[in-house]
Amino acid sequence: MLSDEDMYKRMENGWRGGRPETDCGNGSTLAATENVRRWLPGLAKRFKIRSVCDAGAGDCSWVDRVEWTIRYEAFDLIPRAPGVTKLDITREAMPACDAILCRMVLNHLDRDRNVMAIEQFRKSARYLIATQFDSEKLPKGSREFQRLDLRNAPYNLGNPLESIQDGHEDLCRLAIWKL
Repeated sequence: MLSDEDMYKRMENGWRGGRPETDCGNGSTLAATENVRRWLPGLAKRFKIRSVCDAGAGDCSWVDRVEWTIRYEAFDLIPRAPGVTKLDITREAMPACDAILCRMVLNHLDRDRNVMAIEQFRKSARYLIATQFDSEKLPKGSREFQRLDLRNAPYNLGNPLESIQDGHEDLCRLAIWKL
C-alpha cells in the first residue's frame, strides 16, 4: 500500500489526459461522459434519489452539465473547482445523502483504501454509483489506474441494480448498488 504522502502527491499531480477541457483525464471529457450525463437524471427518478455526494468530483467539468434536480455536493482530496470540499473518502464519512457518486475514483486507489472508502460510504448513503468493469478476465491496469470488479471480494457489492456503458472502453460501466 502506498503511504498517505505518496498517494497525496500522486493525486496532487492529477491524472492529466492532455485535454484542454479538463485536468482530470480522458474519462472526464464531455465526449466520454455523454452516456452518463443522459443516464443520471432518469436514474435519480427511478431510485428516488434527491441528494448526491460526489466522491472525487475533480474539476466538475462534466457533472455541471447533468440536467437533474437533486441536491449535489462535491468532494475531493484535492479540490480543483469552487464549491468542492476537501475530504478523504478513505477516512471521513460524507454528509448523509441518498447516493454517493464515485466515478473513476476507486480505480486510482489501492485495494485497502478502496475497502476503507466503501466502509465510509455505507455510513452516509443508501446507494453507491461507481465505476465497474464487467469481466472475468480484466486487462491489467497500470499503477495509476486499475480496472476493478466491485461485485466480488474484497468489495462484495454483488450485481448492480442497473448500469450503463461509461466512456469509450467496452468493459467500463457506471453502476448503482444498494449499500
